[in-house]
Amino acid sequence: MIIHIIPTTVNRTGFVILVVLACLSHLVAQDAVVEQRKAETTAKADKLFGQRYTAAAGKPLRLYDEEAETGPPDAIIYGHGSSYVIELIFASDGTIARLILLPEALLHSHYWGDVPNIVELSAAEMQRLAASANDLQPLGKAHEVWDAPDGCFQSGPNLYCADAYELATISHYHAEEGREEELRRVALRDIEILYKQSVDGIVEDVRVEGSQRKLKVSGQWYHGEKSGVEIFYTAQKGSVVHLVTYGCTANEKACTAVPAESKHTVNE
Repeated sequence: MIIHIIPTTVNRTGFVILVVLACLSHLVAQDAVVEQRKAETTAKADKLFGQRYTAAAGKPLRLYDEEAETGPPDAIIYGHGSSYVIELIFASDGTIARLILLPEALLHSHYWGDVPNIVELSAAEMQRLAASANDLQPLGKAHEVWDAPDGCFQSGPNLYCADAYELATISHYHAEEGREEELRRVALRDIEILYKQSVDGIVEDVRVEGSQRKLKVSGQWYHGEKSGVEIFYTAQKGSVVHLVTYGCTANEKACTAVPAESKHTVNE
């Protein structure tokens, strides 16, 4: 005699509950790992940078960019001297996305014109910040390191430089001062370290905004650095992609990415 077991509504409901509980358990475990990473990094940063920054009364922090960001970044801010601060911004996985040494005035304004011309950094600050960043999260080997003005993009008196490391890029902005050639000097104004993040996953969604085609991978949207990045025009939902992004923070609506050097193909 063959006995046919017919699943009951109770059995099916129980199975669904088990699946939901398993998913919730996985998410809780992931959140715990992220929070542990952040806690360990924060403890190191507190020892390296010391006093947390407290805005003076009547000087609210600048609002986030509503066109590019979903909200304020997940960040910790430290005081640095009398005119500068260090901003440590986390990625969605709890690692460091960015470490920025910038004038305090830019915490309250997006406009460089609000920064006094006398505010600048010493040349030694570059090495000190890079060493601190490497202690917090490795930068890897240096590939190209530039001293301003050599190797920098120049626009009027402004110099924009980028140093390439194995696991990060370091951007630094300088301003040329003095009109006469023999009196000109270059002042270092800010430093931004963007950590490399590998993105390997399945395209969950695709959307087009203006001239940009964007891909959603592991819950985060990405777009190409410039038009013509083939992977952003050929990948479809379900494609497996291998991308690289720098400084992608958890609050960005879409992060800039490029194809991973050794994995340029899109597997359908």
